[in-house]
Amino acid sequence: MAHMIEQNMMSYKGQEPWHGLGFRVDANATGAEMLKVAGMEWKVQRRAIAMRPGNGDRTVMLTSQLDGYRAIVRSDNDEVFQVASDRYQPVQNAEIVEFFREYCEAGHASIETVGALRGGAVVWALAKLNGSTSVNIGGVDPVSGYMLLATSHDGSLKTIGQPTQVRVVCHNTLTAALGTKDEHTFSLRHSSKFDAARKDEAKRVMGMAIEQIQRTNDLSEQLANVAISHDDWMDYMSRLMGDGLLDPKTAELSKTAQAIQDATISSPGSGLASARGTLWGAVNGVTWFADHAARSRSDSNRLFSAWFGSNAGLKESAMRVAVEMAAVR
Repeated sequence: MAHMIEQNMMSYKGQEPWHGLGFRVDANATGAEMLKVAGMEWKVQRRAIAMRPGNGDRTVMLTSQLDGYRAIVRSDNDEVFQVASDRYQPVQNAEIVEFFREYCEAGHASIETVGALRGGAVVWALAKLNGSTSVNIGGVDPVSGYMLLATSHDGSLKTIGQPTQVRVVCHNTLTAALGTKDEHTFSLRHSSKFDAARKDEAKRVMGMAIEQIQRTNDLSEQLANVAISHDDWMDYMSRLMGDGLLDPKTAELSKTAQAIQDATISSPGSGLASARGTLWGAVNGVTWFADHAARSRSDSNRLFSAWFGSNAGLKESAMRVAVEMAAVR
């Protein structure tokens, strides 16, 4: 099966990403340079839609309806991402990386990844936050803080910005907007322009990201200090998965629960003192599954789900349930 994270539509700094795709760039490369290396300098255009005249009332009716719609098109190859109303406001790829420029120039952040999924339909930039967001959980388990900004051209995703914590040893990603989604995330519908006021709102979220990452790191440290037994882990998974924990036919762990258990025991970093037999280890069993092991038709679909879809919700729930359990221990 062909990878849907296109080899020529991703660039990165430093360590090769988990999927092994994309082009490495110099550590000092700017966001614009990364965009060029990734082959993402093309623009998104709104084009009028015309229908060839034909016989019959149906053709005439459809022609009149298309006046209020536009094809959302990739400029370099004329690929149509979607047909949208004429209220649709595209956010250009260059705007995504340009957002981080002043933070990078000031030394507050560094863009590490620029990429696209689904033939360019979903684009993102991931910037590492400098300063006090990088810590060692339990003294042995490094995590770093990032800011993710993403948009879509096919309508599958709003323009969003949110802080995220990355566990270095296994590249697990965990949203840092736990319990404060509205305050610490940015979201923009495509019917609105990414104008100066909206960019100021996104910058407000960016400004709060370091504080939120620090708070998440503190919670992670607490979870690393809570030891759990197998029965505790079963309680954790029951709260997380509900009826999905057991296979109704065999009363054994479901395939998903078994895969999470395997990840909790044997995924990278599971043997660290911070994770072995702790709530922090339980959380990372879930995040490893979501990011690396969940069944999917492609790496692209798995990444989309892990960052923006159902598995993003699973990871957020994993942290929330663990924090709830830690509070009563």
